[in-house]
This record gives sequence, structure tokens and C-alpha cells, in this order.
Amino acid sequence: MRHAAARRIIARLLKGQGFGEQAISQALMSALQDREDCPEALKQLLDQSDEVGTDSAHPYHGVLNQAPIPTTERELCQQLAPAIGDHPANIGLSLASLAALVQLWPHVASDERPLLRVRFLNGLTTRSAPLESQASREQLRTWQRMLPTALDPVPPSVASLQGLLLETTPEGAYRCLAEHLDPHLDMRTLARVLGTLAIAVQRQFHDRDAVALHVLMGATALERLAPLIEPELIASLMAQLSHQLWWCRQRSQLVPIRNCIDPTSWPFRAAVASGDISTAQRAARTLSQEPQVFWQETWILLGDSISRHDEDLPRALGVVSALAWRSGRGSVSPDDAAGLAACFAGIAHQRDRILQ
Repeated sequence: MRHAAARRIIARLLKGQGFGEQAISQALMSALQDREDCPEALKQLLDQSDEVGTDSAHPYHGVLNQAPIPTTERELCQQLAPAIGDHPANIGLSLASLAALVQLWPHVASDERPLLRVRFLNGLTTRSAPLESQASREQLRTWQRMLPTALDPVPPSVASLQGLLLETTPEGAYRCLAEHLDPHLDMRTLARVLGTLAIAVQRQFHDRDAVALHVLMGATALERLAPLIEPELIASLMAQLSHQLWWCRQRSQLVPIRNCIDPTSWPFRAAVASGDISTAQRAARTLSQEPQVFWQETWILLGDSISRHDEDLPRALGVVSALAWRSGRGSVSPDDAAGLAACFAGIAHQRDRILQ
């Protein structure tokens, strides 16, 4: 992250009380500007955007207020990642918040670091979510005791983990994940697979409250933070995030997306603007075969969202940033492209309903 951009973000965050969606959005905007393929016009738009506000939160009162101030990103993660495990409400968003703070940390002055850490802790302990969507450390230990005494670790893959989404009980979902939680297995790959499963939920259901998107953002954050966190803690956070994903699919009452039977092909942006999610997904899959064009169109969609001052801008930034990380400079997965299209078309559909 560029120092000048980071300093502007830090100054804004210190004026608020928390560290949530608005803080994440500001960090994501700066990170997207650093991509070589981000058009200059969008970089200027992101640079000039002051529409993202600050997060409100209740004051944190706890022992971490007196803990030493971390000097490195690794120390920061070692100190704050356990706190996330202790407060698992919407753990996906909390992990995304930590990833954003890690990006900013090298640019924070020594006298500002205690204040910014407090902003993070305020947001973490204020964050709420249905109790059923949370898995505490104690609950994980209970489920662990119910497992067979020996499990052969399975390399993480979509094929081996997709059954997690279909389990009818949280214990069953944990059992499915536990086969992949050997510390010697690649936790970054496991995080990548959880992100793929979150996208699968986005492709099949209306994600109006961004519950699946927050899991995707959390999985992307875990993939990035894995080298900075101890393997045992990563495994615990992964289990808590997978529970949020299971709850999202099985208990959050998401409405299925109706498939459009009209075979007409639409240009990508026109399909998104129509608000028809299945049409938009079909167009995105086709366009994903031309990654450069796909990103050109995606940058335009994001720029339009910023120019309209959409209240759903955090959703747009979240899905674009996750997909940018997952695809890097290479090809774009058709499923990932369809997930992004579902998010933008869903936003367009909601906007049209409000205007009506």
C-alpha cells in the first residue's frame, strides 16, 4: 500500500470509533489502486472518493488495552487473531478487518498504534451476529471430542469439502472439515477452497445481507494472513469460519436464485444492469474466457458504483477485491466471475426496487 494513501486512511479511521466495513472498504480501495491493470481514471476516482465514512462501535474494556503494542505485522496477528477466535460473531468480517489493519500497520506512527488497535478491538467486540452462526472455542472442543480417535488427513479440494454445505447439523459440518485440519496440510489452500464454496453459495442464492460475501472476504483474508499466524490458531479460525459458511447455507434462509430460461445472450454490463442474476452469471462466464476484457468491464462497474455513491459500495469493493486476489494476473475462473456478476446484479436489482 502506498504511504500517502495509507496516511489518509489512518487519519479517517482515527476520527471514528470502530474498525468494520467502512475501514475495510478504505483499505480495499487503496489496494486496488496498486494493481497494474487498474485504469488510471478509476485510480483517480478511488483516490478522490471521500464517501466512505467511519465505523461506530462501543468502547472496548479488556486486558489487551494494557498489552504491549505490536511492532510488526506478525506480532499484530499473534496478538489480535486469538481475540477474533474469542469473539466469533461474523468472523469473516473480523478476519477481513485484521487483514486491512495489517496492510495499514507499517504506515501507522508509533503514537497512533494504541489508538488504532483500540478501534479494531472496539469493532471486534461490538460486532454481532445470530448465536447459531457462531462457533466458540468451547463448542469446537466439544465437536472435536465427538470425532473418531484417528482421522486420515485429506488434501483440501472443492470435491472433498463441498459436502460441508449439505450437512444438516453443525457437528456433521465440523466432521467434514476436521478431515482437512492437520497442521501439516496447506492452510492457504484450505482457505482458498472455503472461498470457492462461499462463491458457490453466492451463485445459487440471493445474498442481500452479504452473509456469503463476508465468508468469502474472511477466507481471502485467512489465505493472506496464514503465513503470519500459528498453524494451530489458523486451524481454529478456519473451523469457526467454516461454521459461519455452513450456517449461511443451511440456516440463514437465503432465497434461491431463479434460473432464467431465456437463452438470449447479453453483454456483461447490460446483463448486470438488468438485475437478472442468472443472465448476468451467464454473461460473466462467457467473458471470463477473455480475462483482460473481463477486468476492463469490472473496473467500469466498480467506477459506476463509486460515482453513484452506492450504499452497497462495501459489497462491490469486497467481491472485486476478493476476485482480484484469487485470480492475480492470470485467468479468471468462470465460477468466480459468475459470483462477482451475482453480487453486482443483486445490487442492481435492489437499487431498481428502491427506485420503483
